[in-house]
Amino acid sequence: MPAKPTASRSSLVSLTLALCITSASCLAPPSQSQRITDAARELNLATRFGRMDVALGHTAKGARDAFLERRGAWGRDLRIVDVELAGLHVESETAATIQVDVSWVRMNEDRLRTTRLAQVWRDDRGGWQLVREQRLAGDIGLFGEPVVQANTEPRDRHFPTRVIR
Repeated sequence: MPAKPTASRSSLVSLTLALCITSASCLAPPSQSQRITDAARELNLATRFGRMDVALGHTAKGARDAFLERRGAWGRDLRIVDVELAGLHVESETAATIQVDVSWVRMNEDRLRTTRLAQVWRDDRGGWQLVREQRLAGDIGLFGEPVVQANTEPRDRHFPTRVIR
């Protein structure tokens, strides 16, 4: 004689069914925008911490020399304080532009600077790779551009003294 379904048995079956449904949705592959965001985040964090070997893995072969040249002063003359992905524009299934905010300081100064970059990415079926980048806004000098530095010596800022009698 078959056993009668009980309330606890039916709730166990319902719980098992719910777990199967939610776990199947967790196994969905990442979306296109998630894959490009992950690649851009990995490249920019790697460059922040001086891991150029990891960063070059996300850079297109034709862009690697320029990529390394632009970052030649990083860690030597400049210290990268933070990188933040500020925007994503997906143009097609294989092209996207990422905006990145880079906070940095010169080693001989204590002034925090910020530069916004536009990075163009392509997916040629081998994963997303950086093709080119340029400065959009902010402080100049992040990519080694020549900058005339003002004299930072402190000046006397007092007004002339007058004696009133």
